Amino acid sequence: MKKVLVLFMVVLLAATSLAGCKKEETTTFDGKNVRVVIGSTSTTGDSYMIADMAMRYLSKALNANTKVDAVGAGPAFETLAKADPDGNTIMMFHDMTYLGISFGAFDEQYGLENMVIGPRIGLNPGGCFAASADAPYDDMKEMADYLAANPDEIVRAAVEAGGVSHIGFISYYEWVVEAYGQDVADRIVVVVGGSTAEKSQMLWDGNTDIIFADYSSLLQYTEEGVEDQLKMKFVALLDKIDGTDIPTFADLGVTLNGAPFAFSKEFIIYLPKETPQAFVDELDQAALEISKDQAFIDDMAKQKYKVAYLPSADTKTHIMAKRDSLDALIKAAPSLDVLTVQ
Repeated sequence: MKKVLVLFMVVLLAATSLAGCKKEETTTFDGKNVRVVIGSTSTTGDSYMIADMAMRYLSKALNANTKVDAVGAGPAFETLAKADPDGNTIMMFHDMTYLGISFGAFDEQYGLENMVIGPRIGLNPGGCFAASADAPYDDMKEMADYLAANPDEIVRAAVEAGGVSHIGFISYYEWVVEAYGQDVADRIVVVVGGSTAEKSQMLWDGNTDIIFADYSSLLQYTEEGVEDQLKMKFVALLDKIDGTDIPTFADLGVTLNGAPFAFSKEFIIYLPKETPQAFVDELDQAALEISKDQAFIDDMAKQKYKVAYLPSADTKTHIMAKRDSLDALIKAAPSLDVLTVQ
C-alpha cells in the first residue's frame, strides 16, 4: 500500500511539474513567427513592396520573425477572419480593405467593424492613369476635350473592379458628367483588368486606351530609350508626388463633394477580431519607432512612398470616416457592369 501511495505521489508531482513548465500564452510579438497576409498576389506592386519594407524594420522593433504572404484580397480577408487573436497572423493592406466591401466585391463579414484596426504605416500617393505615348492627349482633361471635339470617338479605360482604380475612375467619370455632359461621359468605357502586367499588356495590344496602375510600376515605360510599342505617358495622378510635374486630379479640376479630389493609398496593419490590446499597443510603439528611422524613410522615398505613422486609435477614426465619405460617390455612380465595354 505504501509503495502504491509513493508511486501516486511521484506521478502527481511529475504532472504538477510539467504543468508548471508548460509555456503560457503571451500577449507580445516578442519571439513570434508572424504571418503577414496582403491583399495582392503580386510581389512587384506597392502592396508587397511596402509590406516587405515595413516588416523588415518592424521585425527588429518587435523582435519577431515576420513573413509577408501575397495571397490576394479575398484569401487575405478570409485568413484574418479565421485566425486566432494570438499575434501569429496579421494583415497589411491599403484602402481596398474597405472599398471592396463598399463596392460589393466582398462580403460584409469582412468589414472594418469585424477586425481590429492597427497603426497606419505609410502612404502611396502614386495611383495614376497612363496612356500610350502617342495618344492624342497629354492629360485626362485633354482627353475629355478630345472626346467633346470628336463625337465618334471613345476611350477605353482598364481598371480593376472594387478597388482604388475603381474609385479613381468613377470620381473622374462623375466629374466628366458634370463638366462635359453625359454624352461625353458615355464614351469613356471600362475594360476590366487585373494586375498591372495584365493591364499594361492590354494597352500594348491595343485593347485599351488608358490604364490605372502605380507610378513606380510604370515609370520605366515612360523613360527615354523605351521602344515605341511599350512607351507610355502619365495622364493623371490621384495625388501629388513630390518631384514630379504630372498633373493631379485636383490640378485638372476633378472634385468630390465640392472639394478638390485627392486620394493616396493608406497602408494599415489589421489584426483578427478580439485581439488583445497589448498586441495593438506593441504594434503602435514599434510603428512609431520605425517611423523615425531615417533608413526606413529613405527606403520608402526611393519608391515615392511616404512614411506616415498614425496610432491605431486615430487610424480607426480616420479610415472609417474616409470610407463613409466615399460611400456617397460609390452609391451615386453607375455600376461597372453598365460602364463596361460590351
